Amino acid sequence: MGIQREVRIDLLRGITLLLIFIGHAEFTFSATFQHSRGFADASELFVLLAGMSSALAYYRPNAGLSLSRPWRRAWRIYLAYLLLFLIMAAFASLLAIEYAHTSAVSDMAGFLNEPVRRGVQAALLAYMPGDLDILPMYIVLMLWVPVVFLLHDRSPTLLIGLSTLIWIVAGRGHVNFANPALESGHWYFDPLSWQLIFTIGVVLGIRIKTGRDPLPYDRKAFFLAAGFAIIAIPVNLAYFLAWFQPPYPGFYKELISKTNSGPLRIADALAILYLAWNMDFVKKATGWVWLRHVSMIGRHSLPIFSIGIVLSTSASVYMGLHPQASLGAQMIILVAGCAAHLALGWFLERKRLRASSDRLQLGRANPA
Repeated sequence: MGIQREVRIDLLRGITLLLIFIGHAEFTFSATFQHSRGFADASELFVLLAGMSSALAYYRPNAGLSLSRPWRRAWRIYLAYLLLFLIMAAFASLLAIEYAHTSAVSDMAGFLNEPVRRGVQAALLAYMPGDLDILPMYIVLMLWVPVVFLLHDRSPTLLIGLSTLIWIVAGRGHVNFANPALESGHWYFDPLSWQLIFTIGVVLGIRIKTGRDPLPYDRKAFFLAAGFAIIAIPVNLAYFLAWFQPPYPGFYKELISKTNSGPLRIADALAILYLAWNMDFVKKATGWVWLRHVSMIGRHSLPIFSIGIVLSTSASVYMGLHPQASLGAQMIILVAGCAAHLALGWFLERKRLRASSDRLQLGRANPA
């Protein structure tokens, strides 16, 4: 039947969800924190891990073009996106009069001025303010999953080649979907570019599903990945802090582009995952009691991510009203936000286990 879950994926996804919350909260240290982890940030790792999880959840060898389960997941993500949009719109409406200068209000200004038109566009994934185009990217990726499975069964090499070609065309040609809610006029996370790192994750996940090691240990590869990941930290941080200017700034920006999933970002994410996957520390950490709650939030990523957006927006409103907030006050908000993530993860996991137990008892009560 194959492996259904890999606790390391849950743990790493949980960590990335907490990092995403910190990055979106607009603390005085959020931007520096985001750039102090190398070329890649939590977004790349989360998409990579999402691809692995999708393979574990939905892949069936030689099943042909099986649409139902991945597309049902895409529909659930779409519903979560709509609910999140409504929550953020209501939030902005409540704040609009007194706190119009906060990012929560300014991001939704277009909707507040033209609610019907922009609301229809939002439902059609054509108007996504702030951080709201992240879930739509996942919708597109989940629609892509059945094709990935089909091509993988034909030839993994063909799959990666086609995915890479799409990535190159989208990146070099700046092929993207329109999003007038953002100043750039397009999706911040271009799904045509981000599908590559997601597809790589799917291929790795299929290896796990079929009983193979996705990232087998090799001493040279491990040290190469470690060297790359370590060097990426000061280089990216120095560039962000304007301590140095690369000789070809335009080309360098393409290499680290977040919208187009630049090659240095992909390489860094793969290096970090390779290191984490092969470190005994991470393998042991999955069994530590005090980290189980982190794995729980990784296991329930969609509701946790959605509530994380609400929490980070609330934190950004506070920071907009108190730009000189003390570090202590910011740390209290950070800890409270992370605690809310963990509490919700515990609640959802408890609910899942209870439902599973009820189904098992029902099956015993009604034998075939």
